[in-house]
Amino acid sequence: MKLKTGAWVLVADGGHAMILENEGSALAPKLKMLRDYDEPHPRASDLGEDKPPRAFSPAGGRRASFEGTDLHQVEEDRFIARIVHDLTQAAHNKAFHELVVVASLVALGTFRKAASSDLTSHVVFWLDKDLTKHPVADITVAVTRALEESASS
Repeated sequence: MKLKTGAWVLVADGGHAMILENEGSALAPKLKMLRDYDEPHPRASDLGEDKPPRAFSPAGGRRASFEGTDLHQVEEDRFIARIVHDLTQAAHNKAFHELVVVASLVALGTFRKAASSDLTSHVVFWLDKDLTKHPVADITVAVTRALEESASS
């Protein structure tokens, strides 16, 4: 599989994302930054209580703790949802026809849950890899290599 001219590549994790476009050819891709998202999130302990909530059983008066909400993850989910919204709008406006999604495992799952079938129909390749801290040239090489490996297997 080759990265076609005009294809978009989303590179994301829970707090940083880039949307890139292939301005080169399928044989010699050249990714260009279209949009950069950067949203550092505070630590979970800074967002709320770190003690798990408690519940009281009406029978016997027992107390039990249960899993509290991971506020840090909630913030990361909102961040990915914002990107999904922007990509959905761009797909609706026909800004791109093909999308490659490169994201950490958690961000990939969040993206898949948040994305509509209309947006996912544009996704031609999913890559479970966190490349957000890499330069665009390294991202280009990694995406090109992953696409070629998927085509040969």
